[in-house]
Amino acid sequence: PRDSKTVILRNMVGPEEVDEMLQEEIQDECSKFGSVERVVIYNEKQSENDDDDAEVIVKIFVEFGATYEAEKARDALNGRYFGGRLVKAEIYDQALFDHQDYSG
Repeated sequence: PRDSKTVILRNMVGPEEVDEMLQEEIQDECSKFGSVERVVIYNEKQSENDDDDAEVIVKIFVEFGATYEAEKARDALNGRYFGGRLVKAEIYDQALFDHQDYSG
């Protein structure tokens, strides 16, 4: 797999916490690690059917200008608490991200 410039942040916020400010906050926070190309906030329903009670997980993808920036962000953010939640940060498959596949 080619080097990825994208980090996925899980468990950073719940669906009720997603607002228009969130993207900016993430961008500001992540710009400490390098140049942020884009931030994608993705709500993933945890059920196949249209069950309104299905749990929704928020995945936040941050694409950096370079691989080492993404690695720096992952190392700094993984295991950190954000608003009382333990954040899980991982490098995300660049090919999936480029094809807007946020299922990984």
